[in-house]
Amino acid sequence: MDAFIGVTGLVIAAAITPGPNNFIVLERAAHGGFRAAGGPMAGVIAGSVLLLLIVWTGAGALFDAEPRLRAALTLAGCLYLAWLGLGLMRRRPANGAPRPALPSTATGLVVFQLLNPKSWIMVTTATAAVSAQAADLAGLAALAAIFVVVPASCLSIWALVGTALTRFMQDAQRGRWFDRAMGGVLIASAALLLL
Repeated sequence: MDAFIGVTGLVIAAAITPGPNNFIVLERAAHGGFRAAGGPMAGVIAGSVLLLLIVWTGAGALFDAEPRLRAALTLAGCLYLAWLGLGLMRRRPANGAPRPALPSTATGLVVFQLLNPKSWIMVTTATAAVSAQAADLAGLAALAAIFVVVPASCLSIWALVGTALTRFMQDAQRGRWFDRAMGGVLIASAALLLL
């Protein structure tokens, strides 16, 4: 039971603190309201559960056996985050509508989760903590519930903040500055994950 409490705290800390997923949800909500953030939120959650299944079925052990794989995944994920950040910083609205520079569909965010180093770190840590105590289907189900409920709650808060920014984003100049700031934050997130 103690492992599940610790994992819940870890997932809360990871899901509520600023990170790539949160910024994507915030950006989508700022441009299109809470409803526009629904797909990305579902994708983040589905991607996290898929990642949990991948790690639970052996990828975590593979990373422990071959640390260079973890380093390669981290580097690839960080390069992808930086590329997304640069795209967001350079994007220009056409006819008042922003061009997508970030993954914004549920499918895009599922794939994004598989490339997100922060997600891999969180899932492998959580899985290691729980599997020592409950390495059965009940343990997996409890972890999956944590990875659904906690991120859904935290991402909803980020989406509400983004929704509050919708009126602010209607001005094209402010929208461009917001996009540049969010792009810079994604690049900074990538750099921090490499440290």
